[in-house]
Amino acid sequence: MEGWTFLMQAYNDVEAGIVSGMLETASIPVRRKESDPLAGAMRVVGGQAYEIDLYVPEEMLSRARALLASLQESENENGENR
Repeated sequence: MEGWTFLMQAYNDVEAGIVSGMLETASIPVRRKESDPLAGAMRVVGGQAYEIDLYVPEEMLSRARALLASLQESENENGENR
């Protein structure tokens, strides 16, 4: 994937969907790549794939990382208020 760079590895389809949706809402395109060739089979058998690599355009990497950091910070703040 020339011009694209690794951002993170999502644990499963749900996490990949949440992160992809957040980035795409911020006008950052995302590509997914299943890190394991058996991920498709796992999706058929178990309903979802695991370990999905997310990639963004190289020039948008720092912005994408900042968005993820702000999401993590927000989650930490909400967890502390409970």
